[in-house]
Amino acid sequence: MKTDGVVELSPQDRAKVDNAYDRVALSIAAFEGSKESNAFTAKIDAHRAGLYEFTAQEQLGQALFRGKGKCSQCHVGTPGPGAAPPLFTDFTFDNLGVPKNPENPFLVTNPDWRDPGLAGFLETVPALSQHAAVNLAKQKVPTLRNVALGSCEAAATDAAAPSSAGQDKPGGTEKCVTKAYMHNAYFKSLKQVVHFYNTRDVKPVCPSDFTVEEALAFDNGGGCWPAPEVADNVNTTEMGNLGLTDAEEDALVAFMQAMSDGFLMSDD
Repeated sequence: MKTDGVVELSPQDRAKVDNAYDRVALSIAAFEGSKESNAFTAKIDAHRAGLYEFTAQEQLGQALFRGKGKCSQCHVGTPGPGAAPPLFTDFTFDNLGVPKNPENPFLVTNPDWRDPGLAGFLETVPALSQHAAVNLAKQKVPTLRNVALGSCEAAATDAAAPSSAGQDKPGGTEKCVTKAYMHNAYFKSLKQVVHFYNTRDVKPVCPSDFTVEEALAFDNGGGCWPAPEVADNVNTTEMGNLGLTDAEEDALVAFMQAMSDGFLMSDD
């Protein structure tokens, strides 16, 4: 039976659905805790172990990550308990002012829908609903581990860069994917993400809901950024006008690409 678009289930069927979701959650948790997902075999791990020396670009990216780029204010790079490898997240929530994604098929039939982020969950819990408004559109700060793993952007960087003496390049460049970033997949490369963080409050607002490619090409390449998907609670203190040069943006990307597993041999 359907009531206001909601399918009503018998207690027995509801228990089956809940059990299925629990099993999915356990499977995801097992994968995220496995060596396949958390091998800690990236260049940055090799660097911490004294087995890899950052290139000049990666070293600059690390300095910018900790300083001018303000990245480490949310993507904390300090080791965890027992000197565990850093996860590059502080596990908080933020609204970065990301534009809505006009390529999202769901918006075709639901043009007024906006992702409520953390507030969407808080509103379902009576004891927490009072906190929903101040958390509207805030999304979880993700780990940067493997953020570029398998991407064509990283493959192109790796193919263009000369190997350091005695150090092999990780992985291959024959297979790659165009990755999508942020909660709604608006950006298609880390370079685009960093450029947005750097210039969100500098470029003019686009006259329409542009894709990222249309936004960057606007005004003969001068670029614009569409309005935020949700304008409430946008972080305006840690991003938006960082004053990074194009070369500094590239250095930050190179440093994040150094967080991809596969550079060191796994213990398995």
